Amino acid sequence: MTRSGIRIPSRVDAVDAARGIALLGMMLVHVGPHGEPSGSPAIGQVVAGGRAAPLFAVLAGVALSLVHRRDPRGVGSVRATIVRGVLLVVLGLGLGSLDDVPVYVILASYGLMIVVALPFRTLPTRVLLLVTLGWIAVAPFVVIGTQVLHEPVIAMQSELAELGHPLDLGAELLVWGAYPAIVWFAYVLVGLLVGRLDLRSARTAWRLAGLGAALVVLTVGLAWWLISGGAVDDRSSLGWELLVAPRAYPYAEASWNDLLLLGEHTSAPLNVISAIGSALLVIGVCALLVRLPWARLALLPVRAAGAMTLTLYTAHVLWFWRAATSDAYDRPDVLTPGTWSHWLLQAVALVGFAMIWQRQVGRGPLESAVRLLSVTAWRGRARKNAPA
Repeated sequence: MTRSGIRIPSRVDAVDAARGIALLGMMLVHVGPHGEPSGSPAIGQVVAGGRAAPLFAVLAGVALSLVHRRDPRGVGSVRATIVRGVLLVVLGLGLGSLDDVPVYVILASYGLMIVVALPFRTLPTRVLLLVTLGWIAVAPFVVIGTQVLHEPVIAMQSELAELGHPLDLGAELLVWGAYPAIVWFAYVLVGLLVGRLDLRSARTAWRLAGLGAALVVLTVGLAWWLISGGAVDDRSSLGWELLVAPRAYPYAEASWNDLLLLGEHTSAPLNVISAIGSALLVIGVCALLVRLPWARLALLPVRAAGAMTLTLYTAHVLWFWRAATSDAYDRPDVLTPGTWSHWLLQAVALVGFAMIWQRQVGRGPLESAVRLLSVTAWRGRARKNAPA
């Protein structure tokens, strides 16, 4: 029950559906085709590249807000959230420690951000909105400005060994890494705001979808105007591909002109706003679809995957790592990453596992372990230490 007496169910179908889409999108970016025979970016990269992971970060903020309202003394408590964040950091660094892991594991950044978000989730909504808008406006300048004023830093995979150098690890997670938390925290803040909305309301869903679509159209249109007008430094003559291309940094020096980029994970203002727009669009559309019985049923596999994304993301990273570091990588068949067939194989296998596990067991394996360590164990200790 909430303070207003309104019951908040344990799961929100729209959030699970959006989280499942984010997972499938991240998998597509990792193991799907990267380019067409013509040399153009693959359609999967154009649609999901630079948007799936930010969607997941926004949903992390949504979940943080929802669990705080639903169970403020249990899974939504400060202690449980800190433990959960630490576990995500350790798991992320552990996966990053694998030899030649072929993907930048994002879990450590997520773990850091949900802990940092704790003071923000108790702010009044208007204050939180102002903080979020300010963060979106300032953070890209902080990160890109730091990169411009500093010589390029090639940050490799964050690993457990870096725990011995906490300052270097912190700088990597905050500024130099693939997912600079100073910028990415804006997505979590947006998620905290979305989590305060009634996602079961059709009006809310339409507004989210409409705002998201408007932000995507406006940012892509402005980015193309800047590119076609010559305002963006197109060193490699990419043309329209600059709309989806990553920055050359850190393999080339950063410049203030990078602030005009859209692209994939560029950390520029247009990139951040556009990624927020696509996240709101997906969440809004999912909130509309789950209101329809046929769509709700059709989304059942995606919702099952979205209910255990930690387990499935970990399995995906391990599967991709094994495929990329084995002889299967050189075989032009379904086992080869970089193909639609490999993405489809992983998607069907992992979503199928999620459906069976959820039906037979319930909560995902890693989700259960995290809950046990962050909530159940502490409750058991509190009962043991309670006065007789």
